[in-house]
Amino acid sequence: MSDSVSVVIPLYNKEKYISRTLSSVLSQTYSKFECIIVDSSDDRSTETVKKFTDPRIRHLVQEKRTYLPIARNIGVTAAKYNLVAFIDADDEWAPDHLEALVNLYSRFPKAGIFATPYIKLRQDGTEMTMMFAGIPKPPWEGYIKRYFHNSSRGDVPISSSSCAIRKDVFNEMNGFEESLIHGGEDHHLWGRVALKYPVAFTWKGPGIYHTEASGRMCNDIKPFIGDPLSQHLSKLLRNGSIPHDLENDINSYIKRREKTTWFSKITQHYSQESNNNSERMGTVRRLNIPYLSELITKLKEFFLSCYHSGFFNFSRKIWCKLHGWHVPKLEK
Repeated sequence: MSDSVSVVIPLYNKEKYISRTLSSVLSQTYSKFECIIVDSSDDRSTETVKKFTDPRIRHLVQEKRTYLPIARNIGVTAAKYNLVAFIDADDEWAPDHLEALVNLYSRFPKAGIFATPYIKLRQDGTEMTMMFAGIPKPPWEGYIKRYFHNSSRGDVPISSSSCAIRKDVFNEMNGFEESLIHGGEDHHLWGRVALKYPVAFTWKGPGIYHTEASGRMCNDIKPFIGDPLSQHLSKLLRNGSIPHDLENDINSYIKRREKTTWFSKITQHYSQESNNNSERMGTVRRLNIPYLSELITKLKEFFLSCYHSGFFNFSRKIWCKLHGWHVPKLEK
């Protein structure tokens, strides 16, 4: 088993952050890796990358914008090693992140995915309380026994900036679904893998997820597309393709995702209905639509601000304490 790692970074217009991300990768305590940057930027990100002269960097420049799932697939295809780690171009790692992943890969070879915790930085730069439900407290590390059940009770324990996957498993799953350019392609893949392979987890070496960074897809206010993994799992349930012992956990996951996306679903439906009515009722009705769109946008912005509020973070902390869940923190 090779103990070298391929690191894949999709890069599109992150000139403010890519230097921080690359520095965190190149300063890892574990040094046997290659770093593949799939770059389709049209800002100064490309010039920033070229300033780094580390021979472990492989800079693949694309001629036109390459969406996240496609860029990650290109990176994995180019990877030399079977263990492939991911990090987004505005995130960073604790110094022992790769070391923690390699140790998992060595100790738990049956896993398809290897994950460390991730810590989100809120818009004011402070740490968000992460809710990793049902995972034993450190120093435990091992296979997550009920991935979908845990994900239905708290935060999904895998982030695209805090995990690695076996390339053979990645190829078996046909990689990231390239049609999912509006988001959800990462959880879609993790879920498909988790249906067939164990997920290995360690509390060491967390990823740092910068929600305060500008230009993040997760911060965009975009049309509701639903949760791709829930839709996939629902289809498998209808077809009778889910193992009986996983059905309850997967139903719980689907219900949780429905609850967390209800607002987007309602607002999209309302917008579509209003647009349909405007076509039927003529120009006078259409004049009111911009005000409705503005209202919906403001409501979405309001809910996003609540998500990053101190009160919401405090409530998450209390919830974790009541359930005895460990909350990871960054070392100062």
